[in-house]
Amino acid sequence: MYNTKHIIQSVLYILYICGMNYIPNPFLLSGYIDPASFCDREEETKRLVTHVLNGVNTCLISVRRMGKTGLIYHTFHTLQQKKKIPGIYLDLYATQNLKDLNSLLATSVLKAFPEHQGVGKKFMTLLKSLRPVVSYDPLSGDPEVRLDLSSPKQQDASLTSLFTFLEKQNTPLLVAFDEFQQIDSYPEKNTEALLRSLIQPLKNVRFIFSGSSRHLLTDMFANHKRPFFSSTAMLSLGPIAQAKYAAFIADKFQIHKRKISPEAIQFITDWSRLHTYYTQAVCNHIFATGIRNITLPVVQHECARLLKEQEPVFYQYRNLLTRIQWDLLMAIAKEDKVYQPSSKNFLASHPVGTASNVQRALEALLSKEMVFSERDDKGNYYRVYDCFLARWLEQF
Repeated sequence: MYNTKHIIQSVLYILYICGMNYIPNPFLLSGYIDPASFCDREEETKRLVTHVLNGVNTCLISVRRMGKTGLIYHTFHTLQQKKKIPGIYLDLYATQNLKDLNSLLATSVLKAFPEHQGVGKKFMTLLKSLRPVVSYDPLSGDPEVRLDLSSPKQQDASLTSLFTFLEKQNTPLLVAFDEFQQIDSYPEKNTEALLRSLIQPLKNVRFIFSGSSRHLLTDMFANHKRPFFSSTAMLSLGPIAQAKYAAFIADKFQIHKRKISPEAIQFITDWSRLHTYYTQAVCNHIFATGIRNITLPVVQHECARLLKEQEPVFYQYRNLLTRIQWDLLMAIAKEDKVYQPSSKNFLASHPVGTASNVQRALEALLSKEMVFSERDDKGNYYRVYDCFLARWLEQF
């Protein structure tokens, strides 16, 4: 029989042997490690840092998977290194009401300031008065706080206490609300006004309001009838410049003694539309093959293989959409950008039915986030959200 000591020694030896041959993939698909793993965004980072240091809140908008979260954490890192300003991150996407927001804010503060440190100790004292249930993730060890707030008055009072605590700390703070448009769907219709009333007086806390719904966020911050009207600087996040991304890709392969041709890099950036997640995913996939001399045919083969792996998901999408919605999705994919989906030329080129049918199907695709709407120098256009799905649909 093996005792515990022998088991631990065996596991450590296996990890050591595996670690000798382990090469971390430099193309991250989630999270943030350090500036070396982060591509460009120099101008956007500079603007966010300048806003924070000058007491300006920012509304950051882009489509999903363009790199908003990475930029926020890169800004956190930059401010921490330069000015010792801590960052607190909240992803509101999964929240459904004000009670969820309270619990998430408490959780995020506790993650930023561990309970055994100075600010964390003081926060734990406050937290005890809010009747928390604190649990810990068994793998990461991260805390999760649930607040037992049964009435609207308790929820408002709790949120007031949390913001007051942050304001009273001896250091400036940056709080980032990701997917901020989610509060628009809360059943508590006063959430926006409540947050504005709590945030406006703060002098020690700066905010980034980030999200992927341009329409909702623009209305929140640019409509004079809304509480947050004209309260932030606006920053739109677009694709990284091709030259910058190409240099980043070449450098990451070179560091690991791999060679990738300029033609291969050009294909990657074109095929992925320079949409951050999809560019990273293609490069991650190619790096994982272990191929040392990466040419254009290699990249084309691996992109085709990547789409083949995704096919079960794509077929599931088809099962969830009506025929007209699927046909319109395919038509948009083949056009890449569609500026006038109800125009005679578009309707004549694709079997998508009448203009009224197209309008209804388009609204459904937008609500399901299968397509998105953006604007360029030619005007407003529609595009398939998932770049890989679009490339797959192009084949038919």
